[in-house]
Formats: sequence, structure tokens, C-alpha cells
Amino acid sequence: MRFYQPLLASGLVGAVVVMTANSVKANALLPTEVADIARSTVVQIQSTIAAPGSGVIIGRYQERGRNVYVVLTAAHVVQHSDDAYSIITPLPTDGSASQRKQRQRIAIEPRDIQKLPNLDLAIVRFKSDRAYKTATLGDSDYTTEGAGVYIAGFPNPGEAIQRRVFQFTSSLVSSRLDQEIAVEGEESSGPLPGGYALVYTNITRAGMSGGPVFDVAGRVVGIHGMGDGEQIVGTDPNARPGQEAARAARTINLKTGFNLGIPIQSFLEAMPNARRNLSLNFDRSAPGVLPGGGLIALRGGQSQPVTNIVEEEDPANDVVVEGSQPMQQAVPTQPQPARSPAASPQPAPQAPAVPTQPAPTPAPATGGGPFF
Repeated sequence: MRFYQPLLASGLVGAVVVMTANSVKANALLPTEVADIARSTVVQIQSTIAAPGSGVIIGRYQERGRNVYVVLTAAHVVQHSDDAYSIITPLPTDGSASQRKQRQRIAIEPRDIQKLPNLDLAIVRFKSDRAYKTATLGDSDYTTEGAGVYIAGFPNPGEAIQRRVFQFTSSLVSSRLDQEIAVEGEESSGPLPGGYALVYTNITRAGMSGGPVFDVAGRVVGIHGMGDGEQIVGTDPNARPGQEAARAARTINLKTGFNLGIPIQSFLEAMPNARRNLSLNFDRSAPGVLPGGGLIALRGGQSQPVTNIVEEEDPANDVVVEGSQPMQQAVPTQPQPARSPAASPQPAPQAPAVPTQPAPTPAPATGGGPFF
């Protein structure tokens, strides 16, 4: 049974929540317009020990005359209490000409991290004198099979792209694990541990964990954090003659192409006071369609529009290193589930984990979850 609790009830002053009537459909945006929203709200999360991740700014409120920003990410991205985390912000919307071209690297205090029970989600707060945009949350109940979605984040370096750059990919939802129809006489399995219920076919890589899942109207409808995989037993092409045992024992881990996220409705249900206390914008309208019914958030097939977008950082946009100012209100300690805080969601038993991190990271206490 999911555990619900109020969020940060004391000390935070919220603003009026922005909502849209159910009867009005939000217009779908062009992929480039959604990419602009993502580029201005998605952050990098760095650490000194564990693998890095991503997050999205979803709220902003005032504390003693300064902006306090609220980042939503995956809990496994910030799971280690003995690690040192920092956030690299998007480009600010105000300030001098030189500041507008620079991101901030802001150190995060442990008290500024709050993990949600029973969900692989966490809230991270940081203070800044600069102005950053915040993403609007959408109703993830509309995000069903066939719905177009976009995922944004900062994947780890690869062989060709040897630095973390902003990536924005598009595809469709392929399944909702929390909306499966049970077989007569059997119980529905529901979401995977950690709340993972959205399944989609977007391209994702390690380092994009905690990044937002956007709908076609540019609202955050989920948080990405897991990739499905399978093991294939094969031969080792590099084995020398006579090493038959090594050839037969080789196991290759491959991603299946299905990736998973946590619906934003799970976050809102687990933290019913978040919209008020953290000044979140929530648009509960249907995502709508483009005028003329054009195809959006698809990839593959020459008849479809090219909507996969890859945007790299401008090398001239230097990062400004700045420390986070101490928060006036410490984040109250939230009760944790019985399992270890380092425990991470598990993939389905038929699909073993896919280790794709470029460097070894502390293994989850329960063994399995492939995180991307």
C-alpha cells in the first residue's frame, strides 16, 4: 500500500497554484518549442562518488528575499548521504550580459534533499539570486499507450560525444504498468518497485536518470530513471583458440529499448501539499494536438517528421562555481520505508539489469535496478 504524507508543512510560503480547466485542451507544441522548455528547466546533478544524473526545476518560492528553487529528480541520483552533490543550472533569464551566458554550479547541503517514501523520487532545493524558469506539471493520466513524450537530460560521455551535453529525444508511450487489466482470477502486478509505471521507447543513457518526461504540450508528466534489459549468452570473439570455456561463458547485457519513468500523479498523490507549499504550476487539461493533427513525438520512418533533437552546449558558456547559501528552513526528516534507503527499483525478473555506467558505482542494496 502506498504511503501518503504531507510535504514540508512548516516554514514555506507558497504562491497561488496555476490550473487549467478540465474542459480546455492545451495546444500541442512543436518539438522545438518543447525542447526550449526543457533546455531552460533541466539541470545537471553531479556527485563526487556516485554516477551523475539530471533533474528539472518545478517550483520557486521566496525565502528572506531570495529565490529558492525546487528540483525534482530520481532518488537514486542523490541516494548516498556521504556523497557531495551539486547542481549545474540552466541559463538564467535575467542578470548582466555575461551572467546570462553562464550557468551556476551550486553545492547542495544534505538538508536540502528530501526523498519520497516508496517512490524513487527526491526533491532538491537550491538558492540563487538569479531568475530561472520553472516547468509546468501535467496530468500523467492522459499519458497512455500511443501518447507522444519527450525526455531531456545530460547523459554521460560516450565514445563520440565525450562530454555531458543536453540531449532531447522523442518517442511514444508503449505501456502503462499501473493500468494493466488483470487476468481473471489473478492480481494485477501494477507499477514496479519505486513507482515505475510509464514505459516508452525514447533513447536514454546513463546520466539521464531524474530527467523529466514531457508530454506534447510541454508539461512534465513523469520522471525518467530506469531502462529495461536482457542478457544474451554468446561467444567471446577475442578469446584465443582453446579457450572454449571463456567463449561459452560470455554474457552480454543489452538494453531492450524500453525505458521507464514514474508518473507525476504519483508524486502529487504522495505529496498533496506540494502544489501549495512549493508554488508549483499544475495544468490538468488534456495535451491536445497540433493544428491540422500533425504527427509529433515520433521517430523512425521516412514519412514521419524528424523530431529527435540533439542540442549541445556552447563551449563559451562557462560554468560559474558558487556555493549554496544555508537554508533558513531545514527540510524536515521524512519517514523512510523499511527497506534500505539505498535500495533501488528492480526490473522485471525476465529482464536483468543492464550496467551501462562508464565507471563503477555503489550497488543498490537489493541488487538489480538498471538506472539511466
